[in-house]
Amino acid sequence: MDLGRERQLNTRSGRFAALEWRNSAGPRTLCLHGWLDNAASFIPLAQQLQPLDLVSLDLAGHGHSQHRPRGTKYYFMDNLWDLDAVLDKLGWPDCHLLGHSMGGGVACMFAAAAPERVRKLVLLDGLGQVSARPEEALERLRKSRDSVRNATRKLREFPDVAAAVAARQAVSQLSDMSARLLCERSLESFQDHFRWRTDPALNWHSPSLMSEQQVLALLAAIEAPTLCLTARPLVRWIDPDAARRRLETVPDCHNLWVEGHHHFHMESAVDIAPAILDFLLGKETD
Repeated sequence: MDLGRERQLNTRSGRFAALEWRNSAGPRTLCLHGWLDNAASFIPLAQQLQPLDLVSLDLAGHGHSQHRPRGTKYYFMDNLWDLDAVLDKLGWPDCHLLGHSMGGGVACMFAAAAPERVRKLVLLDGLGQVSARPEEALERLRKSRDSVRNATRKLREFPDVAAAVAARQAVSQLSDMSARLLCERSLESFQDHFRWRTDPALNWHSPSLMSEQQVLALLAAIEAPTLCLTARPLVRWIDPDAARRRLETVPDCHNLWVEGHHHFHMESAVDIAPAILDFLLGKETD
């Protein structure tokens, strides 16, 4: 398996790491992973997307990318500035975006804010960001305060990689291979054990989220042709009615249902790659 070439990007938003599978003849495509995952999330799919000029990014605080300064919060909106800076550093005026879960939400937000930089969108269980009801605002604010006040920056330790893989599988449906790919990139060797590289601050509760109406307004502003691949059954944080409304709101959107769990792009890469290539390599229309 081709694990990709390491790349460091020193940008105005900080230092970001990435894995690359470059093809100068293919369309530029930037991959964005989910929360607490990393660039290795796209290794299985990269094997099937060789016609593309592919870069998979470690978002801030994830994988090998730089943590935000101590005490800084990880606000979802900050990914907008990060992505803009990364594309500038790559020298890409525009590209396709391929996002999983949180990465899909980031891709949607960026496509709405900077339509001139996004040619097409592929969203893997990631149509828009997590929203909240207005009446949940106070509870969320209190949770955020408590999570920061009671936080520790101590990183969980493991005697070996296998123990970390088992811990990750305990909270997911990942196969051994997929869990190992993610864990090996998320771990660092320290003295006689391993610990997560991931910034613990990523676990702090956000003090506020957009309302569903705000999310829909952003989705309605997306100009890029969009392909959604959605796992069945749906993830627990979005209900079927909300998912339907979101799919209907994006102006040029086609959805394909995929049987499997939230990380189907890792487990079923061979099955979904043809649809992605057909979509991204197909002729664009005005």
